[in-house]
Amino acid sequence: MTRVLVIRHGQSEANVPQIWTSAVEGYPLTALGWEQAAALGVALKDREVAALYASPLVRAQETAAALGEALGLEPVTLPGIEELHVGVHEGGSNDDVGPIAIGVFERWWLHGDLEHGFEGGESGQHIVDRMARALDGLADAHPGQTVAMVSHGGAIAVGLTALCPELTPAFVSQNFLANTEVVEVVRDADGAWHCESWAATRF
Repeated sequence: MTRVLVIRHGQSEANVPQIWTSAVEGYPLTALGWEQAAALGVALKDREVAALYASPLVRAQETAAALGEALGLEPVTLPGIEELHVGVHEGGSNDDVGPIAIGVFERWWLHGDLEHGFEGGESGQHIVDRMARALDGLADAHPGQTVAMVSHGGAIAVGLTALCPELTPAFVSQNFLANTEVVEVVRDADGAWHCESWAATRF
């Protein structure tokens, strides 16, 4: 059984002013973000993490670099776990994009309609599919091992809610991951994913 530690990146320079961005170059970590990542690396030292992966976005790459230094691992870039694409709203403030995002997530989660997304962005189903492919790839490559991957709050929320029966939209929306919080998921012998813990909550 493969265990994946799904990590939200450390605080970035976009988090502070609440900017919506999925651009690869994006925004780097703040000083606090680097501290968060380093502290998590120390906390994970006894978890026997076999490999470390990160989304292509700079904030995830930098988080993984700090984790890797603590864990003695070289991060590997993993396409498919990047933040959800917000299309025409790229670089927009939360004041402007937040109300639109509420409508998008309500359609995804309350109405089960994953076939749409942010204007010019990607559909909810595309997010779920790419996250599933990435996770399955890790499980196939690391049978019976524990691996870590650094991803993003929106992609984690949408992808794992669809893949893990333990996670409901109501729970995830009320417990959105803080920077460097960890979700533990496992793939069972039948190929199904299950969530064992979401930050401080165990299932």
